[in-house]
Amino acid sequence: MKILEGKTLSAEILGALPARVEAVKARLGRPPSLAIINYFADSPSAVYVKRKIAACEKLGIAVKLFAPKPEEGYPAFKALLARLGADAAYDAVMIERPLPDGFETRETWDAVPAAKDVDGLSSLNMGRLFIAKKFSEIENGGFFSPCTALAVIRLLRFHGIDPAGMNIAVAGRSTVVGRPLAQMLLALDATVTVCHTRTRNIAKVFRRADLVVTAAGKAKWLKPELLPPGATVIDVGTNFDENGRMCGDADYAALEPAAAAVSPVPGGVGPVTLACLLEAAVRAAELAPKTEKGGIILT
Repeated sequence: MKILEGKTLSAEILGALPARVEAVKARLGRPPSLAIINYFADSPSAVYVKRKIAACEKLGIAVKLFAPKPEEGYPAFKALLARLGADAAYDAVMIERPLPDGFETRETWDAVPAAKDVDGLSSLNMGRLFIAKKFSEIENGGFFSPCTALAVIRLLRFHGIDPAGMNIAVAGRSTVVGRPLAQMLLALDATVTVCHTRTRNIAKVFRRADLVVTAAGKAKWLKPELLPPGATVIDVGTNFDENGRMCGDADYAALEPAAAAVSPVPGGVGPVTLACLLEAAVRAAELAPKTEKGGIILT
């Protein structure tokens, strides 16, 4: 079984950023800056928050973590988003999921200016993604796309997998992964079926697929009996197993003798997503107008 690892690609993307960071410093008088909002320190995404902060510090990107308390309510969250959106000292804003109940609304994603919305969840960025006909329009369109979906595409290309003409099943219909990924795959001329909790006979859909992408968020649910012989699987799941170890949606050990290729968790899509986010933060700074505040990071 081929391991579709993402660490090499991640290192390649990150390796190109220091020169760009220095160019931003020379132009703005300060480094690129990223604000991260995370409500739940024990969520699966919190593991990646620590890695994002460490990676930013290593590259010289200024990063600040905001950890609001759910009991402060939605008005406080909106006020924070408005402040970060208006503050020229922050080039990029990343909102980690999950959010408290009732916080995941269009109003939330649109509270972040599109130019700072590096995970591409605002109506403007998402709309630009969904009107693109070709992937070149997504790559060169001057807007931000959801980092995890983009990471899947870059991982496929890195490992020489061309989606054109393939039948691809995507498990998960979130706006973070499933839907934007389906659009990107369509722009690369794949035939895509998006599956979800109400899909009937999901095994039938999977067995006629050339490639399965799972972003369901359920630990080790994807078993060999659901897949065609010699399947290729991209695992986007971030879960914890019964022993508290990070794992994906795919039962990696069970798939090993049966699948042709699988991306591991950790070490697959995750590192590439991190690299795509940092790259987007630097690009946001490259496009940011120069201000009189210079190197001051407001808090």
